[in-house]
Amino acid sequence: MLDALRRHRVLLFGVAFAALAGYAALTIIKRSPPSRQIATGPVKDDLARLNRGVDEITLLDDAGGPVRWGALKGRPRAIFFGFTHCPVICPVTVWELNNALDHIGTPAAQIAIQFVTLDPERDTPDALLKYFSGFDGRVDGYSGTPQAIAQIARAFEVVHRRTELENADYTIDHTPTVFLLDASGRVVDVIAYGSPPEIVEARLRALVTATPGR
Repeated sequence: MLDALRRHRVLLFGVAFAALAGYAALTIIKRSPPSRQIATGPVKDDLARLNRGVDEITLLDDAGGPVRWGALKGRPRAIFFGFTHCPVICPVTVWELNNALDHIGTPAAQIAIQFVTLDPERDTPDALLKYFSGFDGRVDGYSGTPQAIAQIARAFEVVHRRTELENADYTIDHTPTVFLLDASGRVVDVIAYGSPPEIVEARLRALVTATPGR
């Protein structure tokens, strides 16, 4: 019964994200979305230089505890940089990753989805924990000081900038690339935003069997 309730909760969360994406697709014709992708990210031939020199940087996990970036090695990971107030790109990307792992089945249990916020002002550990609660522990959120997050983002060549909106609100424009890391922490592939579901699934399947080692 508990497993059934959990699957139902994830399904409802996914349906909500899908509905949000559909609504955005309709409204984008009339106006630009309040957050935009501002870089496509590195091409595959340039991946070797990513995630270097930041193993000792400390972030906060979604339980509020400190975690050294290098300590997250040990299993394949899909890493995405974004923010929880993102109207479309971030929630749809995470939902698509989760959906692909559902399709992959048992081997997908090896892969961790890790979300690093670019908006630590609003995305506290507690906010991240609540935001991803519908994924039954599959998505881990990380916050931290602006300086620490900026260092991690630079190591992945993630570009981001804050854009002021009306009523003292703001959004974050950012690189929407998903980075796929093997168990050693080596970036072995990327997934571009808007990739077809079959591409997302194929690259996550390949990640399970990626050869460790730098």
